[in-house]
Amino acid sequence: MTYLLDTNTCIGYLNGRSVGVLQRLQTLSSQDVAVCAIVKAELFYGAMRSIHPDQSLAKQQRFLNRFTSLPFDDRCAEIW
Repeated sequence: MTYLLDTNTCIGYLNGRSVGVLQRLQTLSSQDVAVCAIVKAELFYGAMRSIHPDQSLAKQQRFLNRFTSLPFDDRCAEIW
């Protein structure tokens, strides 16, 4: 089974505030987890508005680089 992470799930992990998310991701193979381009854009936006954008971006990249990145194009938007 492949898990597609949403923005709130990623934020919960990155902030360390969601024990359930932390535990679940530790049990999964990186190949079983994906993040779409929209989630990456939302995380990037939040990081740039944070008090320490460079640190936030670096932390996000370490997290996101582990997973498959899925594009989101016009066809995806139509289906959604």
